[in-house]
Amino acid sequence: MPKQRHHWVGMRMVKTVIAVFICGIFGYVRGEPAFYSMIAAVICMQNSTDKTITSSVNRAIGTLVGGLYGIIILYGLEFFHAENLDLLRYTLVSLTIIPLIRTALVLKRPSSASLSCVVFLCVTVNHNTDSSPALFALQRMVDTLAGVAVTCVIDLLLPYHPKPEEVAAPAEPPSTTDTTPKEPKT
Repeated sequence: MPKQRHHWVGMRMVKTVIAVFICGIFGYVRGEPAFYSMIAAVICMQNSTDKTITSSVNRAIGTLVGGLYGIIILYGLEFFHAENLDLLRYTLVSLTIIPLIRTALVLKRPSSASLSCVVFLCVTVNHNTDSSPALFALQRMVDTLAGVAVTCVIDLLLPYHPKPEEVAAPAEPPSTTDTTPKEPKT
């Protein structure tokens, strides 16, 4: 039996570091903090390309749903001049979690429910009244989707090498000369 190697730094860690760094560079070039894209990179990077793609699709759907709900709530608060009424805002934000989760279930993407809630909360709680709600939400959505895209590209470009215990041993074919005595049927 071959000796198993345990790496202190595995490929998933390397890919995550590269994705986070590239997100940071994009943020630097845009003159914007890269916080949301970096978070997306960390969340989306998984231990296989298939899992990364699935996680990324869920993150993208969650981002779009959460961002759109955030825009609606922020404009609603602005329309009723209630942006600074914190208790009303927190009540409305909390109650909106229900349709967010229901939307994920209707879209048959339950794994995106928590992500849509996170994006929604980032948009509605962190928004300041100095900027347009739509612009603020769209910037957060673009940041997150950029992190998702960077993660997918990095994961596709860099090879994935499964650990020895992840590689399944081939199944032995059934023997054609089975000499095991059979029990008689009663």
